[in-house]
Amino acid sequence: MGQRVAIVDYGLANLQSVNNAIECFTPDSYIAECGEALAGADKIVLPGVGHFDEGMRGLRDRGHEAALGRLVLERGIPLLGICLGFQFLFSGSEEGSQRGLGWLPDRIVRIPHGEGNKVPHMGWSEVQLRQPSRLLAGIELPVEFYFVHSYCAPDAGEAAKCASALCDYGIPFVAALERDNIFATQFHPEKSQLAGMKLLETFLAL
Repeated sequence: MGQRVAIVDYGLANLQSVNNAIECFTPDSYIAECGEALAGADKIVLPGVGHFDEGMRGLRDRGHEAALGRLVLERGIPLLGICLGFQFLFSGSEEGSQRGLGWLPDRIVRIPHGEGNKVPHMGWSEVQLRQPSRLLAGIELPVEFYFVHSYCAPDAGEAAKCASALCDYGIPFVAALERDNIFATQFHPEKSQLAGMKLLETFLAL
């Protein structure tokens, strides 16, 4: 029997593309609609699209926030946050007023409008390695990944310390981070073709 991979459902995201990508490497992935359903998972994926406040409310209302704290922070189960799931890890976001999970003290900010960079940032952009990375092992950087977002974690503060890769779109921002058993990408690996699939395979093999 393969490792059990739980995909967190907080009521907003379309999880099928993430589930389909995970199923390429393990047959034992499942959608966790509430925090209790995360019990027994060997790995947890926190995907995300939508508004920060609505997403955080969904995480709390379904019991995911408390369960993630127990499983990821206390028990050390590996977690991969994707896009909005990346942003949930921070203390909060300029997109709304809800507090985030607070695992990182910095705040998410809006990408500045500027000449040549439309917001939202949507499409393929080059990602540069910041420091040696377990998550990006086996991927020759720089390489392009697929992004869809209007908010980001600037390359500053605690986010900069645990940044494994950066992207530049108006400002340099954290494209991927890792700290102990916590991993996250602002880009969508499930939409990033071969490089993204390699990243998911590496996460599942950690």
